[in-house]
Amino acid sequence: MKKKLISCLFSAIIVPTLALGTAVIADDRDDVDPFSEHRTGGQPTGDQHIEEQRAGMVGRPAGAFYVDNVIGKTLKHRESNEDVGEIEDLLIGEDGRIIGIVVTTGTFLGLGGQDVGLSWDRIVHILEDDEPVFYTDVDEESLRNSPEFVRD
Repeated sequence: MKKKLISCLFSAIIVPTLALGTAVIADDRDDVDPFSEHRTGGQPTGDQHIEEQRAGMVGRPAGAFYVDNVIGKTLKHRESNEDVGEIEDLLIGEDGRIIGIVVTTGTFLGLGGQDVGLSWDRIVHILEDDEPVFYTDVDEESLRNSPEFVRD
């Protein structure tokens, strides 16, 4: 599980870095700044440009959650509230958004489960007591009968 967390964190760092690298390359053109025209209606002043470079998050945005608040969490059936599996990994698309999860179906003493992939749109997450809780409309039996997720 530690290896999966490191892999997920690595992905979470690399994807935005690659996206930022593309933005930096695109920003090498001095004649066009597509962002400034939409924001200010003209060319940015020196102060605006410096402020844009300093911009960053100083805390968790409302409704956001950390990877370690997902990996290892129990996935529950929305109607019965029964545990259907444990979230083992996140699938992150090229755009940096979560597109799916890998769930390990119910096991007994760590034996007997299988990894199943679920699309992120099949997951509902809410905050209960400031902790994310994850629900799906797929029951445990359906997950157990799903094809096993194959890692590339």
